[in-house]
Amino acid sequence: MTFGVFLSPRTWVLSLAACFSIALSTAQTPASEVADCAAEATTQMQLNACAQQDFEAASAAYSASYRKLSQSVGNKQRQLLRQVQTEWMQFRTKACEFEQNAVAGGSAAPMVLWQCQARMTRERTAELERHLSCEEGDISCVRPAR
Repeated sequence: MTFGVFLSPRTWVLSLAACFSIALSTAQTPASEVADCAAEATTQMQLNACAQQDFEAASAAYSASYRKLSQSVGNKQRQLLRQVQTEWMQFRTKACEFEQNAVAGGSAAPMVLWQCQARMTRERTAELERHLSCEEGDISCVRPAR
């Protein structure tokens, strides 16, 4: 495993622990604070932590939309939704690993990964939300309009 040119393995582990600590303490950070975070960041480690916060905020919105949709459909649709979501998460993981590969081994690699996952998660959330607000006559909607 490569730890970078300027960081010893011990420093790398301590830095990683600090990032996780920051991320855990700010897991419910509003989007406006995430934007402020990135604007105020002065190091790559801080940018990486901000990108992780952004992903966690996107994940929270995704989870809420998924839960609402899952509760609003029948058993067969719920089972299909669960399968689709599992496969979508696998796709997101692979797609973002591919995107991150452009900076593999660099200090910005975690940031690129988190940014990709946040972007894709927001896109998927919008798709789930579309099913929650079906317009009359939308036959591609998985549930009837209310």
